[in-house]
Amino acid sequence: RLSARKALSMTDSLYRHCESRLAAWTGKLARADSGNMTVLMGIAMLAVALGVGAAIDFGRLVSARTALAAAADATALQVANSSLTDQDQLQQLAETTLLRNYDEAVHGDLESLDLAINSGTVDVTATARFRTSFMRLAGIETIKLPVLSEVIKSGNNIEVSLVLDTTGSMRGQKLRDLKAAAQDFVNTVVWDNQNQFYSKVAVVPYSAGVNLGAKAAAARGNVSGGTCATPGCQNYQFRNMNRSRRTFAVSTCVSERTGRDAYTDTPPSVAPVGLNYASPNNPCLDSALLPLSSDKAEITGAIDGLSAAGSTAGQIGIAWGWYVLSRDFGLWSGDATPAPYDRRRIKKIAIIMTDGEFNTSYCNGVVARNAGAGSGASDDKINCDASNGDSTSQSIQLCDAMKARGIAIYTIGFDIADDSEARTLMLQCASSAEHAYLAATGDELQAAFDNIGKKVTALRISR
Repeated sequence: RLSARKALSMTDSLYRHCESRLAAWTGKLARADSGNMTVLMGIAMLAVALGVGAAIDFGRLVSARTALAAAADATALQVANSSLTDQDQLQQLAETTLLRNYDEAVHGDLESLDLAINSGTVDVTATARFRTSFMRLAGIETIKLPVLSEVIKSGNNIEVSLVLDTTGSMRGQKLRDLKAAAQDFVNTVVWDNQNQFYSKVAVVPYSAGVNLGAKAAAARGNVSGGTCATPGCQNYQFRNMNRSRRTFAVSTCVSERTGRDAYTDTPPSVAPVGLNYASPNNPCLDSALLPLSSDKAEITGAIDGLSAAGSTAGQIGIAWGWYVLSRDFGLWSGDATPAPYDRRRIKKIAIIMTDGEFNTSYCNGVVARNAGAGSGASDDKINCDASNGDSTSQSIQLCDAMKARGIAIYTIGFDIADDSEARTLMLQCASSAEHAYLAATGDELQAAFDNIGKKVTALRISR
């Protein structure tokens, strides 16, 4: 199969050869005296030669148009995915992308590039000037070649929860990689123009719990003052695994919901979520949950402020990744209020990211004695087993319940190649195998978020 550049060279050589032969042949014809029949045959042969040449030019024209259309499509997609807002910068991005994807030396010079960005669409009109070969004999040396590519962003409203692992193992470069990838995702998904369709993102950081800040009391109920021997006071005194007395203060983090509503999105006014009495050695995470927002600066700021500490109660992160997308949960107001599940043109998506096995489960608001390895010292664990069982089984039940409500789940395992349990959980929680990603490096984490961002916004070429 010939390359386009080689095919062009061969075509030009063929043209020059045929042109010289045709000139020599017509010269002989003009000098011939063998009668009218010879003249008529000569004219017919000339017409055939011109027809063949036009057919070759037409084939090259189709090839050039295909190349230009592909380059215009790539340009429109690149602009639609860009986080740039300045029109001049977007125009420069478009020109650079088009030139990178279209070979002028092969197909003809680019003449113009027009970029139009409207609500939900990006239009790229590119024009090239195609150089003919055989058709020059008829006085046609160039042909103007215009193409149009239109990319439409999702024809849906989008609500996304980012469930992000901010445990102690994420400290340092891994957290920096996560912040960069998640912020780029937000820049792709949260559109600047929200007039036709809206796109919102919630940020749900988790470690040993999820910090609800000012929403904590509404979710887990008020607590009384003083110190009590049963959960529900400001300070809870209990016996640890070594039968020693310990006293922990309640935090603004929360633990699992127990009972028949453990795996539902029933309002917390009916079924409160669990209290969190955090050990100073495994404290409540500083980074608080951010409910749905379309304010790009607010969302990226929340991501930039993430810190890493504590063990891994991934099931609590997953639960709140669901709750922020649920109107039925009833905790949210104003712009943070999610749409109903059955609203037309609504896509609800949860992205669950972890760098390791889930290991932290609770009994009476304190890390349970049978919590997994890495969940803290025995002195900081209460002397009873987890009310809901282990973190992994809880997570799978929560993911199944979310998917049953129509929520699409993407999962990202970051640097978990040696953690078979974490890999299995990420695959089981995802909506399909195509929704599950593994990333060994920061670059691969970036690529995973980029790929999910394109799927979430459902960029498509309409023409």
